[in-house]
Amino acid sequence: MNIKKTVVLLHGFGETSDIWQNILPMLSFDYNYVVFDYSRIAFCQTIEEYADWLQTEVEQRKLERFILIGHSMGGYISLAFAEKYPEYLSGLGLFHSTALPDSDDRKEVRLKTVNFIEKHGSAEFIADFLPKMYADSFKKKNKVYIQKQLSDNQLLPKEALITATQAMRIRPDRSAVLKNLDVPVLMIVGQEDKFIPFASSLLQLSMPKTPYALILAHVAHAGMVEAPEVCAATLNAFFVACF
Repeated sequence: MNIKKTVVLLHGFGETSDIWQNILPMLSFDYNYVVFDYSRIAFCQTIEEYADWLQTEVEQRKLERFILIGHSMGGYISLAFAEKYPEYLSGLGLFHSTALPDSDDRKEVRLKTVNFIEKHGSAEFIADFLPKMYADSFKKKNKVYIQKQLSDNQLLPKEALITATQAMRIRPDRSAVLKNLDVPVLMIVGQEDKFIPFASSLLQLSMPKTPYALILAHVAHAGMVEAPEVCAATLNAFFVACF
């Protein structure tokens, strides 16, 4: 019997596992895709605790070795997982994410985010946050999609959003993890990303021992949605390189 190899997908902050819906049908049928969702979790205080949660989920599903793909905060969790549990990984993919910690300015923004969510709730925060994930050209052509995503993500519990924000704020520098991993690493970068500085991303592309990269010229923070075809083609080639 031919047992399919596994790819684990982890979404980012302020969104759910639905972020992968558009790209999943374009990914190779040669692999088994496991999509986890931490968007409603409020019991993890640090990125390391999210990584421990992921390890528990992986163990429950009896996943022994897989490629881990993380988007944004999902990438932070993936790097923490790679640091703590490298024996599980055949490859690591980071969608619009970074191994670097928050700058002092960014930490201040996180505190303001926590205060805003506490005062105004999830719906108002997501209404402001989510559209910033996309390039202006995408937003003009996909208003129905974005409105549907807004409606869904505005239901996220504010406790989960606050906990996640605080965890991201105190996460450490994991550049050493990126440099020392013995598996292939893919970094997908959006040139119009409003959350991950483009120059910072470029500096990290050569850090891994076995680097793979995709730079998306007219994409912001959600390549799996904004440019699913090219992202899927890149992922499919990366999967082959990992196994």
